[in-house]
Amino acid sequence: MPVSISGSVGDAGGQNRPEDVRTVYALFNKILATPLAVSEQVAEELIAAIRDFQAAFMSRPDGRIDVGGRTWQELTAAVNASNAPAGELSGSVGDSGGLNRPRDVRIIYELFNKILATPLAVSEQVAEELIAAIRDFQSGFMSRPDGRIDVGGRTWRELTAAANSGEGEQPVETGGEIHVGGTGAAWTARHQWSDQYEAEYSRWVEQLFADKKGSLAACLRNPAGNTLYSEEDRNRKLFCDCADLPYMLRAYFSYKKKLPFSFNVTISGSRYSNKNKPGRRRSFLNYSSFSRVARALSNSVHSGFFRFFWTTEKTDTLLCQVNRQSIVPGTVYYDANGHVLVVSRVDDDGTVWFVDAHPDNSLTAKRFGSYLSRGSCKQGGGFRGWRHQEVSSNGSFTLTSNSNTSFFDKEKTQCQSSYQVDGLRLDYHQWVKRMLSTGSGKIDPIQEIQQQLSALDQALQDRVASIEAAVAHNIHEKAHPSSLPYNIYGTEGEWEAYSTPGRDARLRAQVREIYRLMQNSVRAVAVAQGRGASGEHPEHPYAFTGTVNELVGQLDSIWQKNSRSIQISYKNSNGTSITRTLEEIMDQLFLLSFDPYHCPELRWGDTEAAFCPDGSSKRWWYEQEQRLRNVIDTDHRVHTTLDWGPEKTPDIHIGELLERLKREYS
Repeated sequence: MPVSISGSVGDAGGQNRPEDVRTVYALFNKILATPLAVSEQVAEELIAAIRDFQAAFMSRPDGRIDVGGRTWQELTAAVNASNAPAGELSGSVGDSGGLNRPRDVRIIYELFNKILATPLAVSEQVAEELIAAIRDFQSGFMSRPDGRIDVGGRTWRELTAAANSGEGEQPVETGGEIHVGGTGAAWTARHQWSDQYEAEYSRWVEQLFADKKGSLAACLRNPAGNTLYSEEDRNRKLFCDCADLPYMLRAYFSYKKKLPFSFNVTISGSRYSNKNKPGRRRSFLNYSSFSRVARALSNSVHSGFFRFFWTTEKTDTLLCQVNRQSIVPGTVYYDANGHVLVVSRVDDDGTVWFVDAHPDNSLTAKRFGSYLSRGSCKQGGGFRGWRHQEVSSNGSFTLTSNSNTSFFDKEKTQCQSSYQVDGLRLDYHQWVKRMLSTGSGKIDPIQEIQQQLSALDQALQDRVASIEAAVAHNIHEKAHPSSLPYNIYGTEGEWEAYSTPGRDARLRAQVREIYRLMQNSVRAVAVAQGRGASGEHPEHPYAFTGTVNELVGQLDSIWQKNSRSIQISYKNSNGTSITRTLEEIMDQLFLLSFDPYHCPELRWGDTEAAFCPDGSSKRWWYEQEQRLRNVIDTDHRVHTTLDWGPEKTPDIHIGELLERLKREYS
């Protein structure tokens, strides 16, 4: 009998190839008390058996087995349970969907009783005490302990290693005891970095930004969010933009926990060049206080410090694997267009949330999506983790090599142009969400649209604050410069602090992402129901079981509600408060001026405003900048002349799309 399947089997879009169906029947007949009649067709009895089996570890059983997915792994483990070698698990144990087979539960109890000072009462049932023991054990190397031990997973490897050490209960490794620093150094390092400190760093970042304040300094001054807060933080002032933020967080945590910290203070190359190389390094030993370390970071680091060919050694961060062990709060995302974000949370459905710092010293929240560019392995774009470093007693630093880093993306998985998963062809952003999901990985288009609209709402509110900052500094009252910067997306001074070309392009990209999700999900469901082009395969990455008419109706209902409830307010040139709905902004999306020298009305696309004082010169600039406002995918390397962008405004109007879909599928 084959030991694998070539495609999905079961309900909800299963490919159900005859040989695969026979394989799944045969596997179930090895574990069911009453065997099923083997067939090449998927019967209701088989779907029911799959759902019953999934109910032990999935909150929403979908009745389908995907290639290499959780259901396949658990099913094959169950079949092999009777043949499992002594002392080895046949299935998951613990909380959050553990299968908890009696034999496996006893194994876990016995392993814990080899390392705990107070043994647990051995049972065939998973008690709360066992789950608590698993979580306590995981806290030494996981930022978000889940209380479950999976076959061959990290918790299993760590537990068996601890149990086989023969040393009884040991404190979780906190890094070697050291004493490096003292007079003249920013602080004295007491411990080396370890898995426990990495996990603690991740938990600290997540907590710090759970209640995000207006700036990093404000977050650090907030005792409710900053678990490392002390009296010295009350008046702490820090400046950081997007590239500074990950370094500032890492340096602050190192300072508070008395860990070593070193960083590249120079690189050979620039923000947008290729073949960048790490240059001179400095550390906490080279500065007399944390404030001086922070100032050095602010003055030296830029986004080019993340732009390295993917195998480059001695960098501060490196390209990492995409899984829930690697992508955790504190992980960095490098957008090869010159932007850097820090992961603040990863949801169970695979959604990644970021905190984003800006040149005006503000922080905003971002949701991972296709508006973020990745670039290529040549540029090192994508998710990047911190490289492990240790300091010797004489103050010299050793950086772990790529080959010795467990989460290094040695297979170049982040560099692919497309991905094949469970018979589906996915783009990079879909693949990341699927890899980080704890469930089936299918995208619920209704939930996804609601999340994306919420993120769009936040982006609009952030834009309000950015424009208010420009107005507060009277930038709009100044004469317009005689020329634009060579590249409007990568510059300095007033333009960098108060213009919004990059922010506006990302805003348009977020709208495009919503537009494409609606378009693609409707088309995929239509094809699956035989209403698409002939010859197309019905398998798709969307979790929607209704009809295409129902999907269009639900999407339209969500849009109608949100396009009116999502609103922004700004003060016009006369000081009057003006309110605009998302529905109105959609009509003016490509009229929003990124130019800080324009009046507030033009910044929000109101070209007919009576109170805008902009004269003929500024109006000329506004009209000439239209092609630049039509840009969605930015390029930080080119000369962005007034004729650089597309002449035609892109078609991403969500309301108009829904009207077309309603006509087509009515």
